[in-house]
Parts: sequence; structure tokens; C-alpha cells
Amino acid sequence: MVDDEASIREATQAVLEAYGYSVLSAADGSEAVALYAQHRGKIAAVLTDMDMPIMDGLATIKALQKMDPSVKTIAISGMDSDRVLAEVAIGSAKAFLQKPFTAEKLLQTLRKALEETQDENQ
Repeated sequence: MVDDEASIREATQAVLEAYGYSVLSAADGSEAVALYAQHRGKIAAVLTDMDMPIMDGLATIKALQKMDPSVKTIAISGMDSDRVLAEVAIGSAKAFLQKPFTAEKLLQTLRKALEETQDENQ
């Protein structure tokens, strides 16, 4: 989970962990890329905010894809102006999640991205 807002990272992590997911969180894209490099084989999907300082979501997705072309990413945005950027990324992201999102929508989106991963591996 990558988001520069600690409250969003913490809330999202709490929801995911309540449903049995293990979560690594990063405050920006550069931290996410470093975490991915360390834990690559253990990460099933990356949820990333699109509007962050230092390294935005699109740059994060591109960097992760250079490391692992099969990485599953979910683009997240809460600002209408970022929606265009998120739509550009959606071609390489598995899904787009609009902020604010409910726990149900978060879980549905993640499940869908992970199911597509399983379908591709069969």
C-alpha cells in the first residue's frame, strides 16, 4: 500500500489485515520500489496513490514494471484532475480505485486483480 497520507495507509492496512492479507506500506513511490525490491517474491499486488510528492503513482508503476513486468498494480486517486493520470496508468495497472473508497470496494478491487493473476497462471 503506497500513499503519502498516513491515515489512508493505516486505514487501508487495517482493513486488509482484518481480511487476512499481509500488508507492507510505503509513504512514497521511492520507498515502495525499495520495499518491492526486498520482498518481490512475497508481494501479490501493489496499491498506489497517483498523487504523491517525490515519486508519483505513475512513476512508481513504471519503476515497478521495469523490475517485474508481471507486477499487479491498482491505481488509486481522490482528485478529479488526477483521474486523467490514473486513466493513463490504468493501461498498465490492473484496476483503478477512486477515493474515498469503502472497505467493500477495496476488497472487491483487490480480489479482482488477484483473480486475474490466478487466471493468467492457469
